[in-house]
Amino acid sequence: MRGVAVLGLWLALLLAAPAPARAEVEVAVTGVEGELAEQVRSYVDAPSAADPAAVAAFRRRAPERAKRGLQAVGYYQAEIEVRRERLGEDSVRLTVAVAPGEPVTIDELEVLITGEASRDPAFLAIEQRLPIAEGQVLHHGVYTSAWRTIQDLALDRGYFDGTFVTRQVVVAPEAGRAEVTLHYHSGPRYHFGEVRFPDSPLADAFLQRLVPFEPGDPYSAREVAAFNQDLLDSGYFEDVQVRPDRAQAEGSVVPVAVDLTARARHEVTTGVGFATDLGPRVRLGWKRPWVNRWGHSLAIDAEIAQKQQNVVGTYKVPLRDPLRTSLQYRFGLQAQDVADIETEQATASVQHRHRFGNGWQQVLSLRAERERYWIDGVRRTTWLYLPSVTWSRGQSRGGLDPSWGNRQELTLEAADPALGSDIELRRIHAATRWVRTLGGRHRFTARAEVGALETDAFDDLPPSLRFYAGGDQSVRGYAYQSLGPEVDGTVIGGRYLAVASVTYGYQLTPDWRPAVFVDRGNAYQELDELSAKAKTGAGVGIRWSSPVGPVRLDLASTVGEADESWRIHFSLGAGL
Repeated sequence: MRGVAVLGLWLALLLAAPAPARAEVEVAVTGVEGELAEQVRSYVDAPSAADPAAVAAFRRRAPERAKRGLQAVGYYQAEIEVRRERLGEDSVRLTVAVAPGEPVTIDELEVLITGEASRDPAFLAIEQRLPIAEGQVLHHGVYTSAWRTIQDLALDRGYFDGTFVTRQVVVAPEAGRAEVTLHYHSGPRYHFGEVRFPDSPLADAFLQRLVPFEPGDPYSAREVAAFNQDLLDSGYFEDVQVRPDRAQAEGSVVPVAVDLTARARHEVTTGVGFATDLGPRVRLGWKRPWVNRWGHSLAIDAEIAQKQQNVVGTYKVPLRDPLRTSLQYRFGLQAQDVADIETEQATASVQHRHRFGNGWQQVLSLRAERERYWIDGVRRTTWLYLPSVTWSRGQSRGGLDPSWGNRQELTLEAADPALGSDIELRRIHAATRWVRTLGGRHRFTARAEVGALETDAFDDLPPSLRFYAGGDQSVRGYAYQSLGPEVDGTVIGGRYLAVASVTYGYQLTPDWRPAVFVDRGNAYQELDELSAKAKTGAGVGIRWSSPVGPVRLDLASTVGEADESWRIHFSLGAGL
């Protein structure tokens, strides 16, 4: 028993003893730097331990591996030496000393396209568009990128049977030169066949109207991708996949298969927000993406805020080109109580919407509007029938808080007693907004808004059609719609509007951006007041790129007033 106890004690001491320190290995590369050094490091593969066997194996294999790494970037005459140096009891340095020699350059490059692609404009002067050229250092990664560029272009253009007749690099290391040959035979170009849709809630005849190309058109992967995106943007489908069905191709005609997942028949959306202009708000929406098999849709949206409440209903009827042209029937009710002006508005309109190929959208509208309002205790009611046209376009990159983008909008509208309106009116309104980011951190936002109207009965013009300034999206430092011509201390709105703003933000972290800004403008009764009565607001703020959109908090001051004051502006919403 005593022997067992002693053995157990020895085992316990052995297990409790600290493990010997693991020897460390350091690999250094000398003689080259940058890409060449990285090539050597990635190819030599440092030993995992500093024991003699592993070090010896590394010293034996490293020169050949380093040479292969350098040859990949054009250095075929490199000389490699591996030296071992003990830094301490538990560490070893292995130095890979490199004498790279002179690189091999491309002395001759031959690019030849045969087959139908030789007559395709997309392949004209293809050699000048490749990343490889005569006189360059031979880089096998660039060479691979060059032949893949030709192959990818051929597949994008429908040359599915294309192949390389010759794809080779001939190197003369001693002479320091290389010859590159890329001979691609495209074969025939395929053409679109029929587009096959699966069973869905929408009629096949309607779905065929969504197709942007005709059977027999030359195949183009770009058109397939655009068709895929158009189907997603249509609002009918949750998921879409459009692909050429090459297995079912007949001759050089390839059908197109479409896989679809329809959206739910009923969709409910909710949201909350806050802005100092109108206070806290709650949004509720209900939508039927498709009412019938011909793509009609219905949506109702309601918003309740402290100072404004509205509900809008839209019934959409796609026309012959459903993805770009539609008729929309809209109705709306709105109530607002801002700056001693109360309004109750009811509208109904029919709109013809068309999206052009360049991204611009045109809306031709005829709107009937009844607005009852109280200004400084006086109650009025006005009926208007307003034909109008709006052109708009928006572009952005960066999601909900764009780092790049711009938006423009121009609206012309009119009313006349000959069309049943109570008053005569001519009105124009234009707005633009630009976002640009320089150096990844410096974000500049500029916006401008102008407007003008002509009427012979301004007192009977509803407040919704007059011009006001001030607020989160106008001249900060002033309350919402607090700028404009006044009567007895009540801002009644003006005939003209001119507002401009510039904001600079610095991207402190991926989600936070401090900012400084200056706004200037006003609403006016006469054009000659534009300079004399313009108001200025300036201040500082912070931006947070939240998961639901940018949050803006600004502290703005009036500038040039006899009694300058500060005002907090807070808003949550899309960035453009």
